[in-house]
Amino acid sequence: MKQRRKTEPLVTRAPRRQNSYLMPTLLDRLADHAPHRLHESPGEYAVTRTQMRDVILRDLAYLLNTTNFGKEIDREQYPEAAASTINYGVPPLTGEYAASRAWVDIERDILRAILDFEPRLIPETLSISRLKGTDGSRYNNLSFEIHGEIQLDPYPLEFTVQSTLDLETGQLHVTGRRAG
Repeated sequence: MKQRRKTEPLVTRAPRRQNSYLMPTLLDRLADHAPHRLHESPGEYAVTRTQMRDVILRDLAYLLNTTNFGKEIDREQYPEAAASTINYGVPPLTGEYAASRAWVDIERDILRAILDFEPRLIPETLSISRLKGTDGSRYNNLSFEIHGEIQLDPYPLEFTVQSTLDLETGQLHVTGRRAG
């Protein structure tokens, strides 16, 4: 009977930095963050928990600053299309459409977009609350806070985003965040 030889691994792993076991999105990995260098080491693709929180916050800003088809896609008749990338974003939050809407409708639309397009967040932990403007904030601004947890191992990472939506321009501005 022949004895099998133990072979050396074809690929060796790069040493990991402490807390750098998280992978960024595919888009972040494909982006060339160091164009002046010909090669980047594999360890540079990993991110820390803080960097992952920043990536999620950035991606939430992209999501909430994108207008989807709104009522054009019937969610009951075409649930797959409504939750697909063709309908990425939130319904229009500006003009007459937004002015006629109650906060609960806007909150529901924001939550639905996050649940449809941000799978790194734990759905049961998400909450959105309206912040009352006590500082004499500008007319037609809507301030709110998104709170939840990012699904990470060995334990989730808490995050809070405080944002202001300009109902005239539709632009969302992250006005602050607290570490969890």
